[in-house]
Amino acid sequence: MKKINRVKKYREFQEIINKHHFVKNELYKVYFRKNEYGFERYGLLVTKKNGIAVTRNKIKRQVRSIIDKVSDYSKSLDAVVVVSKRYDTNQFKENEIELTTLLSKIRSEYDK
Repeated sequence: MKKINRVKKYREFQEIINKHHFVKNELYKVYFRKNEYGFERYGLLVTKKNGIAVTRNKIKRQVRSIIDKVSDYSKSLDAVVVVSKRYDTNQFKENEIELTTLLSKIRSEYDK
């Protein structure tokens, strides 16, 4: 995921989360809104409940790679992916399927 496609600022995270548009499952909660940039941007939220720093960084790397595989950067969308503490770094394929289904739900709601 390129840096231009990331939500970085705390204020932007709060604006996206406070819009209250989200989809969720056991592993993820994805908040989203439309943006005016003309491309998708993603932010990741991994808390200390997920483990030590090494584990959190591994989770972020895995989630970024999933987003790279699935993303269609042509849409104007901001999303914040909140990772649950139930996330298991050893179950990458299952985690990928879960996030892929959530992102497809977001795109279907976006097209409405």
